[in-house]
Amino acid sequence: MNEKAIIRLVRSATLKINYAGHTILIDPVFADKGTLQSALGVYKNPRVHLVMPISDITEGVDMVLLTHNHIDHYEPSVKQHLPKDIPFYTQPQDKAAILKDGFSNVETIEERITLGHLTIHRAIGHHGFGQIGQMMGPVSGYVLMSEGLPTIYIMGDCKWEECTLATVEKYRPNYIVVNSGGAVFPEFSKTDGCIIPNEQEVMAMLDTLPPHIKLITVHMDAIDHCQTTRAILRNEARHHGTDMSRLIIPEDGESITLK
Repeated sequence: MNEKAIIRLVRSATLKINYAGHTILIDPVFADKGTLQSALGVYKNPRVHLVMPISDITEGVDMVLLTHNHIDHYEPSVKQHLPKDIPFYTQPQDKAAILKDGFSNVETIEERITLGHLTIHRAIGHHGFGQIGQMMGPVSGYVLMSEGLPTIYIMGDCKWEECTLATVEKYRPNYIVVNSGGAVFPEFSKTDGCIIPNEQEVMAMLDTLPPHIKLITVHMDAIDHCQTTRAILRNEARHHGTDMSRLIIPEDGESITLK
């Protein structure tokens, strides 16, 4: 295939990916600024507006891929903006909830699926550790593969640990999309830490991973319990002496052509 792989950050963890003949919407959140519940009881979410019309986000989308159905990854307005028969792929635990919202073409990915030239592998992980990790429930990552295109590992809300490293070693991605907002629930995070990677975890990933792997960092500056911002991540990277060619920090609406 001659098509290029392109990732566009919509906002927070919502991505639009052109890959292997498909236009994939990841973790759709279309809600207006301040219309969703606060995670910390401080600010309503999302904290920023979309930078593009919803019609631009949904244009050409032929499938949805959901890492998990927390409200900052899938929210009630989505069913108003997508066709009810759009192919909608989820982890097994979320199928019933998406069907309940009226989507009729919902399939689970147990281990992997192949759609034409595209193969999607589901990867396991943990949305935090200890008591808060148990409360967060199941979450998945996905690895996108196609001959002639870079391999992309979408980590979802998974922490950086042995099982996510094992996914990298198994599939050898060229790019890893990291939800690097460092989200916390103070009551639990004092003992169990953040529930998604923060700036220190991103640095640890870069130190551990082979140098050809690039990180695309998202899920920042939009949800009130995400304490790692783009500015904090850049500051940490400079202090750490990071090779910035390996750390991509896109702005909302920015498209990245993968090589």
